[in-house]
Amino acid sequence: MQENQDHYDKQQAQQDDACAVLPTGWRLDLKLGPDAAGEFGGVAEVWEGSEMRCRLVLTLCGQDRAAAVARVNKRVEDWVSEWLARPHSGDTDFTQLE
Repeated sequence: MQENQDHYDKQQAQQDDACAVLPTGWRLDLKLGPDAAGEFGGVAEVWEGSEMRCRLVLTLCGQDRAAAVARVNKRVEDWVSEWLARPHSGDTDFTQLE
């Protein structure tokens, strides 16, 4: 269990190099770290103001951190672009699963 917490702490500490180009008011919170085999993975949360719009679970992002971050930044930029291009009507908030 402590090993999992140590891994999570490393991911938490390594989010300052995320630099996706996002519209004003949007941000990316990236928690990315290597697994035991050196393969990067983690979680990316995309926020518009105080609303989380997307949570991406990242796996098999490669063993080079800079390349993994670049891949995540591109994926997030593409997601935001597509999201902004879609019409949004009605309730699109997260809901309780039954």
